[in-house]
Amino acid sequence: MATEILLIEDTDEIRRGIQLSLQKEGYQVTAFDEAEAALNALETKTFALILLDLMLPKMSGETFLNELGENNPIPVIVISALNDEFTQINLYNKRIDDYVIKPFSTNILALKIDAILRRVGHKENAAVTYNDLTLEINNYQVHRQGQPIELTSKEFELLQMMLLSQGKVFSREEFLDTIWGYDSFVDSRAIDVHIKNLRSKLGKDIIQTVKGIGYRIEKETN
Repeated sequence: MATEILLIEDTDEIRRGIQLSLQKEGYQVTAFDEAEAALNALETKTFALILLDLMLPKMSGETFLNELGENNPIPVIVISALNDEFTQINLYNKRIDDYVIKPFSTNILALKIDAILRRVGHKENAAVTYNDLTLEINNYQVHRQGQPIELTSKEFELLQMMLLSQGKVFSREEFLDTIWGYDSFVDSRAIDVHIKNLRSKLGKDIIQTVKGIGYRIEKETN
């Protein structure tokens, strides 16, 4: 069965172009020109990923994200002509997974989608433990002291990257290149936002800041 993507874009030409391009890549695309209809579709269907325009009629893309909630498990890529830093950081705070600025290459968009879906669905079946923290790679689950912790896909990947290389200091650029890709235009300060969110969920004792360099998780001592 083809992987199904939910596309919300009100410009007919852009919507049709994305839909045709992704269908050629083997995806099944359900497309809407307004957010309300997309929310209704989410009540009855399961989607692997959401492509979301921001400037939509009636309900904006940002309001749509608020309706989804912070614990939404479906990866979200925002596609927008808005290219200011404030908008992007604000949306990463709302747990989006990527931000693509219009105009963009549909080939690059397809690669970004593929990368996110591979990270979400095709990890080796393994778990990493660190003191009382457990990270399950295959199903993107994290537990601390036996209690589940809801993370976005980017938060999960940042945590996984540090846990798999305990003691190593990662710069913001290393995180961006590994998780977002070399072609990403995400500001490095978005990493700080994700780290702040991780600390609020995991506690402040796990991730250390190395001033002027980046972040690390110390090697487990026991």
